[in-house]
Amino acid sequence: MIRTLIFLGLWAVLPTPAQVGSAALYTEFRSKPAPVVLEALRQEVDALMAPNGLHFVWTSISESPFTSWPEVAVVTFSGRCEVRSSALAARTATRRLGWTHLSNGVILPFAEIDCDAIFAYICRDLWAKPAHDRETMLGRAIARVTAHELLHIFSGTAAHSDHGVDHATLSVWQLLADDLNFDELDPTAHIVHSASTAASPDNNSPLAGKASYSFGGCASCHGASAEGTHRGPRLRVKGHPLDPIDFVARLAKHQDIMFKRARAARLAPPSLDENDISSLVRFLNTTAAE
Repeated sequence: MIRTLIFLGLWAVLPTPAQVGSAALYTEFRSKPAPVVLEALRQEVDALMAPNGLHFVWTSISESPFTSWPEVAVVTFSGRCEVRSSALAARTATRRLGWTHLSNGVILPFAEIDCDAIFAYICRDLWAKPAHDRETMLGRAIARVTAHELLHIFSGTAAHSDHGVDHATLSVWQLLADDLNFDELDPTAHIVHSASTAASPDNNSPLAGKASYSFGGCASCHGASAEGTHRGPRLRVKGHPLDPIDFVARLAKHQDIMFKRARAARLAPPSLDENDISSLVRFLNTTAAE
């Protein structure tokens, strides 16, 4: 049975997204992590963030000075990132799993992950797993909380999606599942889902559309500028502007094959809010005109 969901820490709403690409990920562990946990943590974070266009160079704060990077995030891991006795669970089961810092309403590139709280949250289910899998599973769980906070840092927004690691809450089952894309098998899943909030005037710009394109998973298959790749066709042809209604109709027609291709490539399934469509089409039309 899935236990009560725990909310992850979010503390700001800032609609202007950061650019994505190569980034430095500076880490600080308050207690030395178990080697298997650390390796699983790094592999899972890299796999989760790659579909969003983020590729990390992992650097320890204690070992390397800060250098010039276009994008930087600093993540502090508190507690002990290792499998141990279940006695800790009762003391930390209600704590936040992770959170992102902010100043004057602006999301800062600093996040904290509570390894003790994560272990306490998944402890009962983790101990039901084979002993040789527990450290890897703990590392993956820590990575999924970490990726959740990194998405907020690099998108510059506290908004959540309806699926995957960017959901507002993560269950124990989701943290321990072998397959990251735990929602794409839902037969009711759609690329375009109902808007949870009213659209902001700023969300109708090509810049907002570029963010929707990147974080909706489009760039992974169609290229950074919708130029097309071996995974997906070109989305724009110069001289033939897209119409929002026609664009949504195309998405609906081809969504099944798009989900299948994403699964085959181990990518997050594409996902767009209704409010994303207008700005996304503006971005695609602007790209084609350049």
